[in-house]
Amino acid sequence: MTDIAEKLKSLTVLYVEDEDITRESLGRFMRRRVKKLYVAENGKAGFEIFLKENPDIVVTDIEMPLMNGHEMIEKIREHSSNVPIIVTTAYNDEQHTSDAVNAVFIKPIIQDDLMRAISSCFLNV
Repeated sequence: MTDIAEKLKSLTVLYVEDEDITRESLGRFMRRRVKKLYVAENGKAGFEIFLKENPDIVVTDIEMPLMNGHEMIEKIREHSSNVPIIVTTAYNDEQHTSDAVNAVFIKPIIQDDLMRAISSCFLNV
């Protein structure tokens, strides 16, 4: 097992994505590689899971119903300034990124690149 794979197996990850197919596909991929994966379909549910489960890393979309990714990130940062957050978005513009995150990935996501970024965030915590 590689160092990255070993690091990932020790992490709990919150994945927030409103698009069903993307959430199921990337969720299935991540679930096999991390210790525990929590999944939410919008920012409101994601923030509730964050408060309850205190994951090591958050991976989130920006454009979502009920509470968008920016709002969720802001609320998370009020509780934890150092939990790594990675944004996944279909948009490559200023409105779909944030200075409060560790990395931004434009969809479609290259899964191995995302896992390397997650591992890198963990090593830098």
